[in-house]
Amino acid sequence: MNPLRRRPAPAPDRARQHHELERIERARRLMTAAVEHAEEGIVVLDTSLTPLLANPAARAILNLGAALPALLPRAELNSLARNVLSGPRGTATVELGPDARGRVVRARAVLDRHAGGEGSPVGTAAEPLVLLYLRDVTDEVRVQAQRRQFVAHASHELKTPTASIRALAEAIADAAGSDASAAAAFATRLVGETARLDALVRDLLDLSRLEDPSSIARDEVELSTLAEREARAAADAAAAAGLSFTARIADGVKVRGDASQLSLMLRNLLDNAVRYTDPGGEVALHVDTAADQVSIAVRDTGRGIPMRDQARVFERFYRVDQGRARSEGGTGLGLAIVKHVVELHGGSVAVQSQLGEGSTFTVHLRRAPDPPGPPAAPPVPR
Repeated sequence: MNPLRRRPAPAPDRARQHHELERIERARRLMTAAVEHAEEGIVVLDTSLTPLLANPAARAILNLGAALPALLPRAELNSLARNVLSGPRGTATVELGPDARGRVVRARAVLDRHAGGEGSPVGTAAEPLVLLYLRDVTDEVRVQAQRRQFVAHASHELKTPTASIRALAEAIADAAGSDASAAAAFATRLVGETARLDALVRDLLDLSRLEDPSSIARDEVELSTLAEREARAAADAAAAAGLSFTARIADGVKVRGDASQLSLMLRNLLDNAVRYTDPGGEVALHVDTAADQVSIAVRDTGRGIPMRDQARVFERFYRVDQGRARSEGGTGLGLAIVKHVVELHGGSVAVQSQLGEGSTFTVHLRRAPDPPGPPAAPPVPR
């Protein structure tokens, strides 16, 4: 045998090739499933910015049809991808302002120079690809704006009583040695301002607790008992304000939820009615049940709410009459607390009002189901 003659290469291992192909296909299916079911929108672009792949989340965010377009419909995304392709960093993030549907999208572009190739979901040759990750952050942006607004309003509301307390304390110090009657008058006003500040802080703490739904209990609550207790306290407050008070509370009304928060809701509704009803007026509480629903109605014959303000009375710090509400000790948070509690319990709250004739606030909650009765006795054998 000629030693210089090259021997033929051994036959390929078909079993090994088949196993490798199966492994690649399994990896492709796994990656495809991960992309398809991701909550984050994912778009893959080639170097000409043509979309190669868009998962269902991305299609929903960008309002894409079944067929992918030659370019993405938002110029900001194409610009972001182009900057990543030509820039040194290989990644960039941008927040896109509200679109025609009011959506705010946070987009992150990543350049992957080896994203394609065998086993990839796009199945292209190994070439640079741009991966766009899209998140709908509309709710997040709205919540952040609400929090900033809340902090600004809370700071403003806290500033007023604290400034008054400081001024009154200084006035008392000046008058203490020379004018006892003036010092006493300033001290009386100081007590009122500290009470107002205390009420505001308590309402702020209540609202902060309501921001965490996980802190709300889901117990079976005897709403009738809670309503009777709050009605007794409201009757005393109404009598002190020169009002008549009536309560009609059905027996055995039960809901599922947090007893302390439901009491807070009732207390704020009744306090609101007493506070804004002039002497000689009436306040009434009705708690009824029908089928699987519970209704709580608090009616007053007070000043009423103008139609233009009725849609906003549940907003934090919103007051129909700013100056008068503050002078009467209102914090502007009572009805916002009511709405939070009701919504956390899966219910609804509404107001009906006519200027000069009073208001009715109605809460609807789901009634707790009655416990199952005892099992039926087995038939007596004959």
